Amino acid sequence: MFSNSSQKKYWTFSNPEQITQYRENANKNYINSLASCGKSVKDCFLTAEEELTIVKYYENCLKDFLLHFKPRKEPLPKDVKGTAFHFYKRFFLVSSVMDYHPKEMVMTCIYLACKICEYVVPIDVFVRSIEGNQKLVKNIILDQEMELLYRMGFKLNIFLPHRSIEGLMIDLRTRSNLQKPERLYDHINRFLGSMWFTDICLLYSPALIALAAVMHAVSRCRENIDNFVIYTLLGCPPESIQNGIIATVRDIRSTVMRYKGPPTIEEITELEKKLAICRNPMNNPTSKVFKQRMMEYALESYGQ
Repeated sequence: MFSNSSQKKYWTFSNPEQITQYRENANKNYINSLASCGKSVKDCFLTAEEELTIVKYYENCLKDFLLHFKPRKEPLPKDVKGTAFHFYKRFFLVSSVMDYHPKEMVMTCIYLACKICEYVVPIDVFVRSIEGNQKLVKNIILDQEMELLYRMGFKLNIFLPHRSIEGLMIDLRTRSNLQKPERLYDHINRFLGSMWFTDICLLYSPALIALAAVMHAVSRCRENIDNFVIYTLLGCPPESIQNGIIATVRDIRSTVMRYKGPPTIEEITELEKKLAICRNPMNNPTSKVFKQRMMEYALESYGQ
C-alpha cells in the first residue's frame, strides 16, 4: 500500500517549497564541495533555478526516448515509463546537474527502470538505440547506475497513478450513469503526459493524481460525476474531508494545466555553455580525468 511505502515516507513532500529547498541544497552542496577543494566560488556556477531549467529540458528528452525506445518492437510498459520519470526527478532533487549531466542520467534512469520493472533489456541491446559512441554510453550507464541507486537511498518501490485509473474506470463502467467511459482515455493520457513535467508525483498520492486525471477528462467531455465521486466512491465522508479532496484535485488539475512546455533551445544553449565550464570533470566524458577513470574501470573489470 502506498500509505506504508518508502515512496510515501521518503519521496512524497508536504509542499512545493520543500522541494525547492532540496534543489537549492543540492546546488549549494556542489558549489561548497568544489570550494573546499580550492576552487573559487566566484567561478561560473549555475544557480538552482538555472539547474532546474536544464532538468526540465531533459525531461522532454526522457519522454521522447521512452516514446521511441521499443526493444521488443512494442511500446514500453507504463510501469517502466513512470518509474523512469520518478527516478530522474528523485535524482535531481538531491544532485546537481553540474555534478551529473541530465543527458547521461536520462539513459541511466531508463535502464534502471527496465530492471526494476522486470522488463529486462541487456545493456548491449539498450545502447543500440542511442546515437554516438555506444561503448562510451554503456560505460557511463554502468558507472552511474550505482550512484543513482545510492542517491535515491535504494528506495525503488514506485506506485503509479495508471493502476488507480483502471480501478476508477471499472467503477465508472459498472456503477455510474456515465455513457461510454472509454472516451475519457484520450484526455486522461494527455493529462498524465503533462503531469510528468510538473512536481505533482512528488507531492500527491497516485490515487489522488488518478482521481484528478479522471475528473479532468470528465470535465473535458462536458460531463459531471461529482455526486458519483462523493457518494459512491468516497462514501459521503465528513465535509472537511470532502473539501480537502476537492481542493487537492483542483490543485493537481490547475498545476498540470499551467504547464507551458519545455524550455526553448535558445535558453538551453546558453545554459549548456555555462554548464560546460562548471561540470565535475570526474563525471564529464570529455575530460581527461573521466577518460582515465573509465580506463582504470575497464582494466579492473577485465582483471576480474
